Amino acid sequence: MASISRLIILSMVLIFFYSVGIATAGDAVPFSGVVKKVIADKNKVGIKDPETKKRFTVIVNAETKPDGLETIAGLKKKDKVEGKYTVTSAGLYIALELVKK
Repeated sequence: MASISRLIILSMVLIFFYSVGIATAGDAVPFSGVVKKVIADKNKVGIKDPETKKRFTVIVNAETKPDGLETIAGLKKKDKVEGKYTVTSAGLYIALELVKK
């Protein structure tokens, strides 16, 4: 009886994850948020999503398409940004697009 309950719970969890969608390495994930920190010498921008409170750091590289920015040094704390990032197999967030709002 207990194994049936576990099977049902496991099935419900799997259905939830498939319905929400799981981002895997290489997928483009849209984001928006507020800049918390800019580390220009390391090409990193710390961002916080005001709705979910999730904090993450994106790496800006040569493939990033910055819209309205010449360099990330043009960003300041509390600037609103949006764009897309991809997650590498090492778990790094690489910005594909970065737009200052």
